[in-house]
Amino acid sequence: MTIKFLLPLVLVSALALSACGKNDADTTPAAAATPAPVAAPAEAPAMAPAAATPTPEDAMKAIQAQAATMTDAQKQETIAAARKAAEDAGKAQGLTDEQIKQAADMAETATKQMLGVQ
Repeated sequence: MTIKFLLPLVLVSALALSACGKNDADTTPAAAATPAPVAAPAEAPAMAPAAATPTPEDAMKAIQAQAATMTDAQKQETIAAARKAAEDAGKAQGLTDEQIKQAADMAETATKQMLGVQ
């Protein structure tokens, strides 16, 4: 059960951290920074298109593609952040110290596998 909770958490954490430092400079012009208001559709669609929702396999491929451009220090930061996120989530759920340690170990191992760190 914890793997179902932790894997998406690790994926989101890794994506967020890898995206943080990718492009620090803002290259968009000021006029393009403020989008024009969009009129609301008269009727909202019942379901979003399936292509808009990434599958776990797509997310994994995206993470591995970004991991190829990360430095070793960035990878270590991502691994540490995933471990901390798992520990924090375990504490928030009221897990025992042993369960928190297991969750953190699993998150660290999964993140290392995704980033290709041995």
